[in-house]
Amino acid sequence: ESALNQAPSMSESTPALFTVAVRTLCEFAAKAGDLDLRFTPAPTAQQGREGHALVASRRGPEHEAEVPLSGQYQGLQVRGRADGYHPHRHVLEEVKTFRGRLEAIAPNHQALHWAQLKVYGWLMCLTRGFHAIPLSLVYLDVTDQTEHPVDEEWQADDLREHFAALCDRYLGWARQEGAHRARRDAALRALDFPQRPFRPGQREMAAAVYRACTQSHTLMVQAPTGIGKTLGTLFPALKAMAVRGTDKLFYLTARTPGRQIALDALGQLRGASPAGLPLRVLELVAKDKACEHKDKACHGQSCPLASGFYDRLPAAREAAARAQWLDQAALRNIAREHQVCPYYLGHDMAHWADVVVGDYNYYF
Repeated sequence: ESALNQAPSMSESTPALFTVAVRTLCEFAAKAGDLDLRFTPAPTAQQGREGHALVASRRGPEHEAEVPLSGQYQGLQVRGRADGYHPHRHVLEEVKTFRGRLEAIAPNHQALHWAQLKVYGWLMCLTRGFHAIPLSLVYLDVTDQTEHPVDEEWQADDLREHFAALCDRYLGWARQEGAHRARRDAALRALDFPQRPFRPGQREMAAAVYRACTQSHTLMVQAPTGIGKTLGTLFPALKAMAVRGTDKLFYLTARTPGRQIALDALGQLRGASPAGLPLRVLELVAKDKACEHKDKACHGQSCPLASGFYDRLPAAREAAARAQWLDQAALRNIAREHQVCPYYLGHDMAHWADVVVGDYNYYF
């Protein structure tokens, strides 16, 4: 209750320290239960857009589509667009498209959909001064274009409590990430090239890479073996991250040995920093190389590492963020300690890593 009383109103002028989209907030803070990758036929992005437009066209002239909403909570600005609001019926809608059987939508996916709609519900109450609001989660079958609404009435106070709980979970991580980013950028600014003197042509190549990164243009380099291309590329690209405010760097290779060369160069750069280089480095590997239970399917009823995956993921994510160096072996050890799938822990950490090293096929 005390946390709710501290929630700023829309009229407060305190600047937000962090901004997050509603969907991102919910995917980070509201996911729970099993990892479930059983095949279910999903609509294409085009079908999803057409489905949303179809539902809006059925609602009449008073219907408000793509309603922009925003609100603050303790320095966190949350923004998004609700799919639709009908002022005469006083109903806020969230539309989700599907194909096949409605019962095939996993319960934790439905819970995530409701989490998102409830955040929109609170922001709507906050913006327009409602004390309660009916919420409708509308599932649209793109095959026969039938709607399957699930309706619930919610009080504003309950929606505010839900919103505050999600924001509290996200804010702790956001503050930690902000501090990490500041340390990382300061260390990158002070980073010196570890391999002096430069090899012939290496300085010119590094300067060209730096200009390409800071000026956002493409660079193709052809250079002989032995010039030190890996360090001559990684060093200026990392230096440019602090200048441009770049979130992450992808180093993509065509073969597995190329990944190790990149990791060795990054290790050399870490060792060259006097105070240590607070750089999160993640190695992406193929699923068949990371899988701990190759004889099991990727869902909670088959694989023990998929069962309750999202319940254990926050602790595993924290441990991985602290470890920073996340090559295949390190990530596997953390995953084993927290009993989560190492492959999908790697997928999650790709959001939070500073440098991701992998085969270009894994990126695509």
